[in-house]
Amino acid sequence: MSEPCPLCNTAASTPVHHVNGFVIVHCGSCGLQYVDPLPADEVLQAHYQDPGYFAGKGDQGYACYADMERALLPHFRRRLRRAGLHQPARGSLLDFGCAAGFFLELAQADGWQVAGVELAEDMARLASHKLRVRVAPGLEDFRGDVFDVVTMWEVIEHLPHPLTTLREVRDLLRPGGLLMLSTPNTGHWQAEAEPGNWTGYRPPSHLVFFTVQTLSRALAAAGYEGITITRVSPLPPLPGWLRRLSAPVQSGLTTGQARAWPLALALWRAVRVLGWGWQRVFRPGLDVFATLEAAATRPS
Repeated sequence: MSEPCPLCNTAASTPVHHVNGFVIVHCGSCGLQYVDPLPADEVLQAHYQDPGYFAGKGDQGYACYADMERALLPHFRRRLRRAGLHQPARGSLLDFGCAAGFFLELAQADGWQVAGVELAEDMARLASHKLRVRVAPGLEDFRGDVFDVVTMWEVIEHLPHPLTTLREVRDLLRPGGLLMLSTPNTGHWQAEAEPGNWTGYRPPSHLVFFTVQTLSRALAAAGYEGITITRVSPLPPLPGWLRRLSAPVQSGLTTGQARAWPLALALWRAVRVLGWGWQRVFRPGLDVFATLEAAATRPS
């Protein structure tokens, strides 16, 4: 294999999965999983500039990103409340990977001075025009600026060099400033037991795959302190019959395209409660949380 580990820079790795023509390896030193070899930069650039990524390519991006707003808003509101606890007087906030600006719009309405980073040019223009704020294609465009909070929602798994980016973000934070991020949880039971069904394994969109341990190590190596990692979004295993019956509801909620949204959401929550109870009886010890949310600060 050709790529050293993006986290510990060692070359000792073992192939564990083959997905979409890519090889996912496991680092024998730190335990990180990552794509090896990584796609070339120009391949990744073209991947995210393709309009189909946000409208049509559901296997890699989104069937329709506009439909995702109602699925994402509850998570964004909860995360914004946590940012407000850290910075009650509000302040400046940069959302890295802001897409169409759903989170930025909430933050702006909550009193934050906001800006965004978005590689996809169409999305960047949409967010900037709608909110009348600065949305740049890269962090380098904000060199010299200082923010109270930087957010990275479902971004770090897309980065070929996550440590480099985490350090660049740290340098944009004021001393004591807060980084908040989320990423799929590779410790989730499905990543090991049913890797073909786990949506976290999605190269070339997703390149690096974190557990609680490897994400904590990455943030520490990038120079952060006060690191907390929370597992959220329970997605327990289900009995076969219940999985088959609930699959259309889950798919509709995941893509944001479910009809009768409140009813579908209530039904899926009930299914998850049933599944969680079944798992605790028949398959105890599994990690049922699909997402990791981390918070860390730049040292004062």
